[in-house]
Amino acid sequence: MTQSTKSILLWGTVILGTIGLVWLLASLGSGSTDSPQSLSDGITDTDQVKGTRNAQVTLVEYSDFQCPACSTVYPLLKQLSQEFPDTLAVVYRHYPLRSIHPNAQLSAQAAEAAGLQNNFWEMHDVLFNTQSQWSSLLNPTDFFVQLATSLGLNTEQFKTDLTSSAVEAVVNDSYARATSMNLPGTPSFFLNGESIQNPGSYAGFKSLIESALSAT
Repeated sequence: MTQSTKSILLWGTVILGTIGLVWLLASLGSGSTDSPQSLSDGITDTDQVKGTRNAQVTLVEYSDFQCPACSTVYPLLKQLSQEFPDTLAVVYRHYPLRSIHPNAQLSAQAAEAAGLQNNFWEMHDVLFNTQSQWSSLLNPTDFFVQLATSLGLNTEQFKTDLTSSAVEAVVNDSYARATSMNLPGTPSFFLNGESIQNPGSYAGFKSLIESALSAT
């Protein structure tokens, strides 16, 4: 075998190996980002729901309080709840992206701790409104306690619930459901159980809600 032939075979092997590696990475990547087409469960007892639980339309959001995109979309969902108070149920589920948002887990627990005093949605709003203030803190516990105080909560009870195993379990269970469905990130939405893309605007959300209402 000549040196020229050996070179051709060597480069051919390298090229084929590269193509194979690219295909493998692409396959793995697509497998990790495919979003589910539908939810396997309805509204659960641990879900935080704004609106009527048996409303005609249900919008489920998997969200992260430290996620900037989630912060941007939250006022749109709040406005939807106000416009469709009797026909739309907005469900918040936790998907704290722990690897990139170090305070996401504790902020989710803060919301659930407030929820035990019937103030989940009040804490939900203030967490998003103050996101830029607590996101970079090494330990946001004191900040969250201050938020609880500003909402008129029983502060000592909030402190206890914030790190309780029961509250942590609610967040972890929601996180586990999100990861088992291979969600691509936050926010992720399901309308009447079916996966939808984030419309990115109030008009877009409203159009989807109205279409769903007309179909029921």
